[in-house]
Amino acid sequence: MEPTSPLPDKLHQPIKLLIFDLDGTLVDTQDDLASSVNFALRSLSLPELEVAGVMRLVGDGMRKLLQRALPRSRQNDIDDAIALFRQHYAENLLVATRFYPGALEVLDHFSARGLAVISNKPEAFTRTILEGLVVAERFGAILGGDSLPTLKPSPEPILHVMSQLGVQPEQTLMIGDSPSDIVAGKAAGAFTCAVTYGYRAEALLSDAEPDLMIDRLVELISLLQ
Repeated sequence: MEPTSPLPDKLHQPIKLLIFDLDGTLVDTQDDLASSVNFALRSLSLPELEVAGVMRLVGDGMRKLLQRALPRSRQNDIDDAIALFRQHYAENLLVATRFYPGALEVLDHFSARGLAVISNKPEAFTRTILEGLVVAERFGAILGGDSLPTLKPSPEPILHVMSQLGVQPEQTLMIGDSPSDIVAGKAAGAFTCAVTYGYRAEALLSDAEPDLMIDRLVELISLLQ
């Protein structure tokens, strides 16, 4: 599909800050996430999930991911499941994780502007992935789901980054693959861009009413002047 539209007419000045979600937006982490979720389930003598099944559970932080992966009758095992997941993921989060096509090109193209990452993944894991992929130094701010008291869809992480980097909401674009990214961006007063190649269905993204919807990250290069 083509982008929904150019940036809205209400944009009076160039975008000075691009905030990216991580999983499903900049990097494809699904195989490593599924491997670690299944390690936790297997260790608790529970049936494993298909990769696609795990992906339907992600997006709201590590605890929610593991809560959703556990059967209702085993919710009391949540702390054990988190500990098992943490142990395995810390050692295996860069086995198969890779950039989406065009991600590095986009980071290169907008290197003179402000760049940030806001993920609902724990900050330590977020930083380790960005460092392992040798791009951490490109970002003026990196937040994880445990960096602040609230995570997306709360606008607090976006407001925090805009304040930290001295950028106004109307100069900011939040880019992500989840409705929570769009909801958070809109609540913070920023412009929003949904990517359709990530972990959420296009219909769910459309329902969140982003300012832009793109199929390939490199479309940003032609859309943002």
